[in-house]
Amino acid sequence: MDTLSSIQGQWNELSESRDHWDKIVNALLRPIGMRMIKSLQLTPASVVLDVATGTGEPGLTVAEMFPASLVTGLDISEKMLQLAAKNGHDRRVTNFLTCLSDVVSMPFEDDHFDAVLCRNGVMFFNDIGVGLREMRRVLKKGCLMTISTWGLLDKNLWVAMVLDAAREVTGRKMHNNHVPGMFYCMEPGFMTDWYEAIGMHEIREDELTGIIEFNSADEHWNYVTSVSAAVVNALAGLSEEQREQIREIVKEKITTHIVREKLYFQWTTRITSGVK
Repeated sequence: MDTLSSIQGQWNELSESRDHWDKIVNALLRPIGMRMIKSLQLTPASVVLDVATGTGEPGLTVAEMFPASLVTGLDISEKMLQLAAKNGHDRRVTNFLTCLSDVVSMPFEDDHFDAVLCRNGVMFFNDIGVGLREMRRVLKKGCLMTISTWGLLDKNLWVAMVLDAAREVTGRKMHNNHVPGMFYCMEPGFMTDWYEAIGMHEIREDELTGIIEFNSADEHWNYVTSVSAAVVNALAGLSEEQREQIREIVKEKITTHIVREKLYFQWTTRITSGVK
């Protein structure tokens, strides 16, 4: 199996979990999507590309907010796009299209879109430089491209504490800063440097924080081990005994995050915008 097929398979497998946890995912990521949409300065009839759209966001929200626009949601996973199309149908959105494609070989002409956005997807690109240049290629001159990435790992404890617990049990570091993954682009200035490298202008990078809520320790564990790519990858191949040891360590650590029997964690993301 080649690299592309392997990556597609991984995201196709995650699509079922994403569908099941869609309510929590949307609650977590909606503020990020709304801030990104605001930064794009869209006009009513904008032609917009949402890269790594997954189950359809934030592209579907753009389509709803601007009914005269045309939004294309692009993703490498066929099953993710099936969910995106279903979500669009259920919400009666008619100006949202899906496109199955790798970001490095998008089937669009140069200078095609009025805006390009990618919410928490760029860190998974196999070749971030090629992917970003391709996104810039399809963007019209003078228009905006906005990307969000997770912020520093230690400011996203809802994931970090699970990776720390896994390290305690296995004796291995469970996160590698030098390979694509959930926190690959977390360092301040990382995306600004890339924007400068591909020739973007008027670059702005901002930090955004928010709160994610879980009803119980079990819900938190089931969510991060099903949806959070960093945790899913870290626990892959571990024995059931090791997973249970990690789970018990996490249960002890999260007690300080419990308020009235619910769990609250701060998340942090970075949003980078620039003009072609």
